[in-house]
Amino acid sequence: MAISSILDRQLDYRKNGEDCSFNGYLEDYLNVSEDLDPVLKEAFTEILAKDENVKICVNLKAEVNRDAISNQIIRYKDVFKLTGRPLTYPYLLYATGDTEDRALLVVPYTKYSFIYAKGYYYCMTEPGSPFIECKNEIVAVTSDKASRIADTYAKLFTMKAGALQRSVDRDFFRNYDELKALAIEAANGQKEEAAGVLTALEDRTAQIYQYVINWFLLKKVLYVQYMVNKNLLNTVHEGNVKKQRNQAKTNADEISFLSFSEMWRLSAPEEETAEEQPAEEA
Repeated sequence: MAISSILDRQLDYRKNGEDCSFNGYLEDYLNVSEDLDPVLKEAFTEILAKDENVKICVNLKAEVNRDAISNQIIRYKDVFKLTGRPLTYPYLLYATGDTEDRALLVVPYTKYSFIYAKGYYYCMTEPGSPFIECKNEIVAVTSDKASRIADTYAKLFTMKAGALQRSVDRDFFRNYDELKALAIEAANGQKEEAAGVLTALEDRTAQIYQYVINWFLLKKVLYVQYMVNKNLLNTVHEGNVKKQRNQAKTNADEISFLSFSEMWRLSAPEEETAEEQPAEEA
C-alpha cells in the first residue's frame, strides 16, 4: 500500500481518533496551529505555495516493535517498559504524484535532531511496520533553515529517496565515525542534564519516556546505519555479515544512559546548609 493511503487512514481527534494530533490538508493545519516553530511555519508555508494538495500528519503515534531484529540485538530493555504507543513521528508531509507517493518526515531542529530523524525513519521502515513497503517513499529531514526543508520537499518527486536522503545526511556528517561520535555526545548530554530537568518537574513521566525514546533512537541509528553500509561490510569485515553485526552491536552499546528506575529515583541536589557554607570575610 502506498504511503499516502496508509497515512490517510490515521485518525485525529476531529474523527474521534487518537492516532495523531492532526491529519489533513497542510493549509488547514497552518490555519489552526498556534505554536508552530517559526522555521517550520516558514517552510510549510513555502511548500504549500507550490503544492496546495499536500497533506500533513502531526504527532503520529507508533508502538516500539519488540519483534524487530535490530531492536532485539541492541537489547535496550527499558524501551519495552514504555506503555501504549510511545514513538511519536513529529510531522509527516505527504502527497500523491503522477505515478508515485512521497512523504517527508520533518523533525524540529536541535543540535542532534538529524540523528533522531534517522532513528524515526529506521523505526518507520523496519520489518513489521505498516510502512515497511514504503521505505523508498520516505525521506527524513531536519534543519534550522526553512529553505532547506522546502527544497528537500521539492525534490521528493525528482530524485530517488535514497539519493535524496544521502544528500540531506551530508549536511550533518561525512562518515559513520562522525555520526557515532555525535550520537555518543548526544547520549552523554542527556545523562548530564537529566537530574536537573527531571527533579524540576511535578510529573516526570512524559520526560522520562522521551529520554528513553531518545536513547533508543541513538542506539538504533548506530546499529542500523552500520549494518546498511556495504562498504564497511566489504572493506572492514571482508564480507562477513556476522562480524559486521557484532561490531554494529558494540557500537550501539557505547550509547550510555540512565536506567528507567534511576530516572524515577533521581532527587534534587541538597542545598548547602549554613554550616557548610564558607564564612564571609571580615
